[in-house]
Amino acid sequence: MCSFVDGSFHSATRQAKLVEVEESLLESNLESATGHELFKIITRIAHTVEREKYGCTLVIDFNDTPIEIAGQKLEQALDLRKERFLKLSESLAKLDGALHIGADLKLHGFACLLDGNAIPGEDRARGARFNSALRFTAANANLIIVVVSVDRPISVIQEGVELNAQCEWKPVPGSIDPPPTLEHFLE
Repeated sequence: MCSFVDGSFHSATRQAKLVEVEESLLESNLESATGHELFKIITRIAHTVEREKYGCTLVIDFNDTPIEIAGQKLEQALDLRKERFLKLSESLAKLDGALHIGADLKLHGFACLLDGNAIPGEDRARGARFNSALRFTAANANLIIVVVSVDRPISVIQEGVELNAQCEWKPVPGSIDPPPTLEHFLE
């Protein structure tokens, strides 16, 4: 079953495509191959969380040296290209707090606490994960946050704003010629 609301496609039976994440990775300074690997890692974790119906937060850090985030910092970052570490990360996503993933394709921390000052655009109805991600990205540059909610679609947040793939274009009445009729077209 699917529906269209405000120009967006919604379905209870499909996995999120994470278009906003893909666009952010393409716009980043990452090499194409690294961006592709990072996208595969993010989608794998997000789809596991979706399928198993629990929420999580993924901090994708594009900084050369990952930022310091309060939480469980790993002494040696885990290479998420290795299956055993990727599976471990999927399990760690069940814990309260965020996973901290670097542009180096490694897990740098888990159970990370995202804090920041209140900003415009917060919505208490969206929950703590969402609002914490808004605050944290507003206060910290060069990262995106993926919020997988139990009861809502996945949100992608950058620079204190939720990204979306909705088309903002609205036609101006009278500025576009109507298409020709079939009869006129065939002539």
